Amino acid sequence: VKKVFPVDGKTPELATVIQFLKTWFETEHIDRGLLVKEWAKGNRVSAIQRTESGANAGGGNKTDRNPDYEHTLDTLDVEIAMATLPMDFNIYELPGSVYRRAKEIVKKKESPFKEWSAALRATPGILDYSRAAIFALIRSAHPEFYHYPGRLQGYINANLTETDHENPTEEALTAARHTPEKDAVEEANRQLAAARGEYVEGISDPNDPKWVKTGTSQPTTEPELVKNVGNGIFDVSALMQNSSTHGTETNPETTSNVQVQKADSDEKQAGDAVQAGEGDLGTGK
Repeated sequence: VKKVFPVDGKTPELATVIQFLKTWFETEHIDRGLLVKEWAKGNRVSAIQRTESGANAGGGNKTDRNPDYEHTLDTLDVEIAMATLPMDFNIYELPGSVYRRAKEIVKKKESPFKEWSAALRATPGILDYSRAAIFALIRSAHPEFYHYPGRLQGYINANLTETDHENPTEEALTAARHTPEKDAVEEANRQLAAARGEYVEGISDPNDPKWVKTGTSQPTTEPELVKNVGNGIFDVSALMQNSSTHGTETNPETTSNVQVQKADSDEKQAGDAVQAGEGDLGTGK
């Protein structure tokens, strides 16, 4: 207790002392020394987390994450899964659709998440790095690295570097593809919808045969059957052609341009409309 709260230092609050003692008793004996060191540095960790090889996984220092957020190897997995997604988004205000998809990836242990998780979980002090650093590392890697564990670990060792975990550089944020714009959430949702197999305008290929096309063409305008050419003369050639399509014989000697009364023209048009209706019923079985 004296190492964590020196007598000549500021008097700690009783709640803080109780928190440390509770954590100390819950920590395994082999890790209590590390716990004391972390608390002495001001890192109020609730547990000492270790990698599978037994190295200290870190997690005590301040990062770019919410200070009330407890960062563990399990939460690291979710960040890794999100970083493997193709879309850009605000990495500090996560879209709900992105978070849910990341949880699904973790649960199903999908690739390349599975390979990245195994490699990063084995990295000492991995929990000390910022979220931006994790995203930048994964999104800057060659897309085939995860197939080769040795090459992947070498890439991590060479590129996972950071001096200020709490304030990532602009270069790191750019490499992480952090997009704080308001429309980033909508774009992420569009990308996820396309990944689920839904048609998304501007992303999906409209020529893909899997998309069902519905007829939206406008009906062809019916030609005018009787045309007034002036001086009481009417052209009935279209009317005669239309009649021939409905089984009505035409007289080859009939002239195209005839002079008729307007009342007769209207009567002829009405009769043709009935024929058209009958034809539609016949072909609509």
